[in-house]
Amino acid sequence: MDDMLTESLAGFDAVWRRVTGRGDMPGDGAPLAMTEALRALMGGEACAAATASSLARAFRGDDRAALLRHAADARRHLRRLRAEYFIATGSGGVPMGDCPPAAGALNGLRALLLQAEDMAARYERAAERADSGELRQTLAAFAEDERRRARETRALLIGRF
Repeated sequence: MDDMLTESLAGFDAVWRRVTGRGDMPGDGAPLAMTEALRALMGGEACAAATASSLARAFRGDDRAALLRHAADARRHLRRLRAEYFIATGSGGVPMGDCPPAAGALNGLRALLLQAEDMAARYERAAERADSGELRQTLAAFAEDERRRARETRALLIGRF
């Protein structure tokens, strides 16, 4: 091979590992833990949106409106996470995990509450590891959103008794 071709292919392996999600991020040697965290967060948000939307059909009035806001917030988070994932990996297609259905409205609210608390903790951990200041701020803001969602869901659940 001539020198020009060799030079242009020098970084190909690192780029390919980044695009396919295998190996380290090029340049900084950091593991792909952040992309895996983003994938897990996307799955959580997809489940939250589906669960809240499904539960909203079982409620009326303010309770229904709160659940529809919860679903809309989860979808908004999901869109932003997908954009961040694309920026990090160059891949836009991310398979979402399965969301187990909850049996009954009370169990559904409980599942939504526990999920919001878990997602808040995940967002906080991811924010601590984020390299980018903008991503760190976004993840921290999403953690606060999840804490707010958990408080609202707890109030809905307590109001059912």
